[in-house]
Amino acid sequence: MQIREGTADDLSFIRDLTKRATDSTYFIEGMGDAAAKTVAAYVAKSTDVFENALGCENHSVFVATIDEQLLGYVITIHDVPEIDWIMVDPAAHGTGAGKALMIAALDALEEKGARSNVRLTVVAHNERAKAFYRKFGFLVTGPVPDRDIPTVEMQRAA
Repeated sequence: MQIREGTADDLSFIRDLTKRATDSTYFIEGMGDAAAKTVAAYVAKSTDVFENALGCENHSVFVATIDEQLLGYVITIHDVPEIDWIMVDPAAHGTGAGKALMIAALDALEEKGARSNVRLTVVAHNERAKAFYRKFGFLVTGPVPDRDIPTVEMQRAA
């Protein structure tokens, strides 16, 4: 597996990867239209967010690949500091891609001076993701208001 900086060449893969990742995250019994609406919104804006982050000095973008196949990506915002997007193809769960992306993201934020108070958001019912983030020192700090699907913020303590 390779972790490298994202490039414009990755854009053609971002939308489909985001769809697969969000489908597996948001769709649970009873979510119906709210899940479909949220997934559609994330998928629709994913390539724009990725492309805009590529050209922004306040962001870092990394991708995980095996044999040129994109397994996932992460986007950080330096001045917040925040892990804005982290998406891993469900077919790549358990390969270490998520861990490698998280390490790259945290290292990039640390290079910019953010050692603590890094935040991220996660769907409240996604226990697997919350457990993953806890391994990196993140704790749930509270709900995120005004979301179609209940979402919580997690923050990394010092």
